[in-house]
Amino acid sequence: MPTSYPSGLDNFINPTSTDRLDSNTVPHHLQHSNLNDAVEALETVVGLNPAGIHLTIKDRLINAETLIDQQSVLNGLTDVTINSVATGQVLRYNGNAWINYDEENLVDGGSF
Repeated sequence: MPTSYPSGLDNFINPTSTDRLDSNTVPHHLQHSNLNDAVEALETVVGLNPAGIHLTIKDRLINAETLIDQQSVLNGLTDVTINSVATGQVLRYNGNAWINYDEENLVDGGSF
């Protein structure tokens, strides 16, 4: 069975201590082939240095999420002026600063 990853999760059958190498239920050679396929699929997805400077991939993802959360805050930017925030608004540059603007008031009809 080729791996289902990354579109699905694999469900490998683990051999027991009483399974023979030529078992019909858990063929030994297929166990190796299936595991090899799964490992290759994982390596393809995570790349050569998946953790980067972090100890684990999980640590790297947590750090990335933290940085994204911090970037979502516009308060530290000096060229952004936001007044009367409302749902559906966009930021638009007026030549001097980025201001919040009603999406439906865009000259081109809101197409980006």
